Amino acid sequence: MRPARLIVFLTLLVATCLGSAVAQTSIYTVTVPVADTSAAVRDQAFANGLTQVLSRASNGADPRGKPGYADAMKQPGGMVQQYKYARTGGANGAPLSLDIVFDPGAIRRILAVGDSAVAAPKAPVLVVARDASGKLLGQQDLVPLAQMADTRGYQIVVPRADAVPDAKALASGDPAAVATTARQYNTGVVLVGSIGDDQTDWTLVSAGKTTSWKDSGEARAALLSNGANAMADKLDRQFASTQGGSSSGKVWVSGLHSASDYAGLLATFQNDPSIKSVAPISATADGVLFNISAGAPLARLVAGYASAGHVLVADAHAGADLAVRWVP
Repeated sequence: MRPARLIVFLTLLVATCLGSAVAQTSIYTVTVPVADTSAAVRDQAFANGLTQVLSRASNGADPRGKPGYADAMKQPGGMVQQYKYARTGGANGAPLSLDIVFDPGAIRRILAVGDSAVAAPKAPVLVVARDASGKLLGQQDLVPLAQMADTRGYQIVVPRADAVPDAKALASGDPAAVATTARQYNTGVVLVGSIGDDQTDWTLVSAGKTTSWKDSGEARAALLSNGANAMADKLDRQFASTQGGSSSGKVWVSGLHSASDYAGLLATFQNDPSIKSVAPISATADGVLFNISAGAPLARLVAGYASAGHVLVADAHAGADLAVRWVP
């Protein structure tokens, strides 16, 4: 498999309701103080804003040394999706501010320059959703969710008729259910939903961890779109958290019950060009402790394996920097 599919971005959504506007903080948006509305000042604000967004997307690292930065700065306005001026009353030392929303795809392309792991596609998200009558929703029923997920860089798939997962077990984070689903669909990312006419209940399962939330008060299409946005925000934050850290250390892998399991794990490591070396240190009936050296943070690589369904997050293990469970 390819290196970890890290996309380290969050996106801005501005939800406008009758009588009030609520802004959801996102890595794709930035507010820059400006002196006036001239083109020169606006373009400089675009450049400053783009630098800030790239820094956030790089987990706070200075983006100016990245391979794609110089080319991006030649025309920063080309990455802008929308912008809006607002009066500040002199706050931040300027009479105006410019709210800028950058195009998610453009940001991903900038950060992908020279980094095949970032450019690689993400694992799909399996969506197991039912309506109030208990009907399992198919691709056509989930069009608003699929469209928004695609905009955010995520592809969704729905269960096959012959392999419908146990939604309740998945939503509870049951290890056996998650492992079975990962094996069947080659993804460790599942969105479980209960869709009513004006309310939705969601649980995101990623690498064995679960997060739940509710939404209501809008038409079904809007609720589905909101669900995709919330899902993408959570996944973006999860993968962003794996960008830093050591590129070498000890990784405990449980779930290796046969020679075939062990061979499959080693093949995963050997087929990953980011892995420089991997060597077993010790083994028990429960698993193997490996010493691994890589060209990328280990947490990032493990997150990629997990999103593709190859491993699940496991409880901490004595002597290991990271602990996972192998899914054959």
